[in-house]
Amino acid sequence: MILVFGTICIDRVRRVAKLPAPGGYVDVQGQIDLLGGEAANTAVALTRWGVSVRLAGNALGAEAAGIEAMLREKGVVAECPIRPELPTPVCDIFVTPDGERTMFGQGFQEMDEVPDPQSLIYPAGEWFTVEPNMATTARTAARLAHEAGMKLYQMDFVRPDDLIPEGSYWQSSTDWAGTRGNTQRNVEWIQGLVDRTGCFGILSDGPNGFVAGSPNHAVRAYPPYPAPQLVDSTGAGDMFRAGMLFGLDQGWDPARCLQFASAAGCLKCRALGATTDVPTKEEIEAHIVRHESVSRQYW
Repeated sequence: MILVFGTICIDRVRRVAKLPAPGGYVDVQGQIDLLGGEAANTAVALTRWGVSVRLAGNALGAEAAGIEAMLREKGVVAECPIRPELPTPVCDIFVTPDGERTMFGQGFQEMDEVPDPQSLIYPAGEWFTVEPNMATTARTAARLAHEAGMKLYQMDFVRPDDLIPEGSYWQSSTDWAGTRGNTQRNVEWIQGLVDRTGCFGILSDGPNGFVAGSPNHAVRAYPPYPAPQLVDSTGAGDMFRAGMLFGLDQGWDPARCLQFASAAGCLKCRALGATTDVPTKEEIEAHIVRHESVSRQYW
């Protein structure tokens, strides 16, 4: 069982030809409301791959029924407070033809006030994964999970005072750490993190691939798998995290986990939205085999 704690929201995805300059204007070419949030995205992927998942997150707010229906459609049940007097978190996502996106959020500041991490059950020896959008609550939950003997996989915990235990897994992107487009600096950044904490660190840099390593796995750069069609990169990092957790839950070695995670994240980019087209295990494995020249570089 994997306990996924974090954000559940509505992603309001809008397609635009380009982002406007300050003071400019562009037409919205289409809009759709989809299930979103880092925790929900990760839980949906793991569920599709046959993993037993508990999803615990923020209060669902005034549109709770709609979000619960989206989750049920994906086979996921969430352990979340229902507070209709609060706004439902909504992430407005503007996607350009190159598949990149810009995001604006509303209703997220209220999330940290409601969930009670003390009420959760933290099974020793199982995986716990979390991101810090609910800043205080998420950090408390991570501490409680660690104290209970759970294995930690943390995403985007970049504050100097964050708990990153030895042997845990840490993932982020150059949106939050390191230097975009500078692989050498990112290798140095992850090496510093590994030396300081003893964790397994992963820092992704979009189309430039990612850097990963641990005290027992040399820190180095890895190439990305090519996306068959770049439609929308929303949720690619969440899919990568789900891929890593899937492999770790299976007892795979780090290289195979990284292969599966990277291929899963790349295939996610072929569809609009984070959870509309989760690739199957078979599709991911086929993508790894199809791109043998890339796959060899993971070993």
